[in-house]
Amino acid sequence: MAARRMVTLDDVAREAGVSVSTASRTLNGTPSKVSATTQARVRDVAVRLGYATNLAAQAVALGRSQSVGLIVGSIPEDYQNPVTAGVFRAAADRDLLVSTAITSISDIERTTRAVRQLRGQRASVIVVVGTEAPDSDGVAELVDELGRAEHEGARVVMIGISGTPFDSVVVDDHKAGADMAAALHNIGYRQFAVIAGTGPGLLSQQRVDGFRDGLHRSGVDLSPDRIIWQDFNHDGGYRGAGELLRRHSVDAVFCVNDAMAIGACVRFREAGVNIGTDLAVAGCDDIPALRDIDPPLSTVHLPWIEAAEAAFSLAEHDRSEGRYVVLEGFPLLRSSTPGVPAPAAVEGPGA
Repeated sequence: MAARRMVTLDDVAREAGVSVSTASRTLNGTPSKVSATTQARVRDVAVRLGYATNLAAQAVALGRSQSVGLIVGSIPEDYQNPVTAGVFRAAADRDLLVSTAITSISDIERTTRAVRQLRGQRASVIVVVGTEAPDSDGVAELVDELGRAEHEGARVVMIGISGTPFDSVVVDDHKAGADMAAALHNIGYRQFAVIAGTGPGLLSQQRVDGFRDGLHRSGVDLSPDRIIWQDFNHDGGYRGAGELLRRHSVDAVFCVNDAMAIGACVRFREAGVNIGTDLAVAGCDDIPALRDIDPPLSTVHLPWIEAAEAAFSLAEHDRSEGRYVVLEGFPLLRSSTPGVPAPAAVEGPGA
């Protein structure tokens, strides 16, 4: 079967009775220069003929494409990455396509290549998601390459990485851990353990430090042997729970993300531990998968959707100036942490 000829902008213009430049402004460029009646006629014709904008040609003409470049360290296979989900949702609200590169910032060659590909696509916005410190391996090289992208007209925004020349949005992970510690202490728990995630970046360590500091302010010390380090995912939580069962008896366990908390709950249940009755378990992030957990899992709600929206708002500025947005979450206590009942009062003689 012969291939069907692609509908061109010339076809749309001819059918709508307008110039090619008018059709182009309506569909690809600056429709404000075209009357509303003409815009409606051109768009109706484009839909009827099945016209699709040539994005490559548009990028050349405008200098930028209607796309977003996303660089992220990982996209978990077991549960949705809440940051990535927020970026995709915010981009969709703006009718922008997302090109995603999965790479570790410390892998300098691969990360630099990803940025160059996004530069070649003329991405209008490049969002980098990570938890690295500004002096971590690969960050300086990444900043240099992203600087070239901004010089060419792209906007660069960081989510989770601060201290670079680019505008950034961060969530206060230290406060998230501290707030959960205070919340669990306030409902009666006193013997704690933490299942923490290994790997590059500051997120896990900041949540652990916050939890430990929050307990310390409540008069409880968390010894290092009660912090169990495992992979930053469901399987790591499962293994961490097994290790905890062999080493300690505690009242409450804080897992530094929800995927780890879910994995830990699986292992605890296999050992005959009733979550919420025998042991309290809490996570962090408030991912949608928690809706399917029984009992409902306590967590720290973190504003990942808001973080993505804030990143796109920063991208509306003409250039980066080191703007810095800090967002905070809050604990959500559910059935997995029902609290410790206060001891009943003992009445004295003659009461």
